Amino acid sequence: MFQFMTSTRIVFGEGALQESLSLLNQFGYCVLLVTGRDDERSKPLETYFKQQNMRYQRVAILGEPLIATVEELAVMGRKFRPDMIIGIGGGSVIDVAKSLAAMIPNQGCVYDYVDVVGRNVPLQVKPLPMIAIPTTAGTGAEVSKSAVLQSAQEQVKVNLSSLELFPDLAIIDPTLSYGMDPIISGYCGLDALTHLIEAYVCGEPNPLTDMICEEGIRRVSGALFTACLDDHLLSRSDMAFAAMLGGMARTNAKLGAAHGLASALSGRLKAPHGLITARLSPYVMRENINVALEVGRNDVLSRYRKVATLLTGDDIADIEQGIDWVVDAIEKLNLPTLSEFGLCNTLFEIVADDALRSHAIKGNPLPLTQLRLINILQQVCHCHRDTDELYIE
Repeated sequence: MFQFMTSTRIVFGEGALQESLSLLNQFGYCVLLVTGRDDERSKPLETYFKQQNMRYQRVAILGEPLIATVEELAVMGRKFRPDMIIGIGGGSVIDVAKSLAAMIPNQGCVYDYVDVVGRNVPLQVKPLPMIAIPTTAGTGAEVSKSAVLQSAQEQVKVNLSSLELFPDLAIIDPTLSYGMDPIISGYCGLDALTHLIEAYVCGEPNPLTDMICEEGIRRVSGALFTACLDDHLLSRSDMAFAAMLGGMARTNAKLGAAHGLASALSGRLKAPHGLITARLSPYVMRENINVALEVGRNDVLSRYRKVATLLTGDDIADIEQGIDWVVDAIEKLNLPTLSEFGLCNTLFEIVADDALRSHAIKGNPLPLTQLRLINILQQVCHCHRDTDELYIE
């Protein structure tokens, strides 16, 4: 038995934003608009609001989605009393928008509703209608039930999660990602790939997420480099589709140690979440494969072999070729190392302990000890740009 859940309505394709503007009216005429630093991509929305005499207020998210930011904006939002929340931007923007949709009508503070460092109580009141419009192809937040927030005090990322948090409308227009910086595109794309790989090899897969993950991995394999390095239009569309599939997969299956460690590191490093997961991914793959070999988990090994065939397009690819593909991708996309953001100055024991308490790591196909997580961090610390070799002690 399994369940499958996602956003209520998805509109996908080039020009989807312009074609979907009239759908907004069903939710009301007062909008709290959440954007990133660059408001250029939100101009069609603001033009439409003015044409329709809709009342709106725009707020910009300039960095990570902090709990403190959500608290501050929720106070403002309760005074503004919007009919709907629209988030247009990357994963941080959409996560803040989803959090505001939840917090504006509910009493209490964010810590009442988040996991790990909070009380994790259910939402008492249905969230406001929420429309998610991604401008990057990475997190898949537009089709997930969670908002990932950062607690600056505890230096950890946490989840505000509820079945009520699926966006009412997801508008996925690949043209919004045209012209993105290639390095940002690269780590966003590899974050999407990590969602797909971890959901595929996790301890609780199901036939529908398997199908989704296989298609998503195949699309990333064919589109990642031409999308990021050449800004190829069809490849941008494939990456947007793969990111959406990744969001569906992580919602309906599980994640793993890459996201568990990323959750613990995101509050300590001034590095984007997508870059952290991208850099961790091949080392987590290696550690999981090593453990699977040690304990004879052929089912896990079989799934990693399938990942290798999907990434390489070679039906007889060796399991190692899947890891090699991800390492080569990191090198070709010239992604910064985590050492450049201070990884090697963190206390690996504390990071590993925090990762073991994270929600994400519960889906890892095999239990990883603190020592194994520390080994992963040490390998990432010894990775240098231009070589990107897997470091094995």
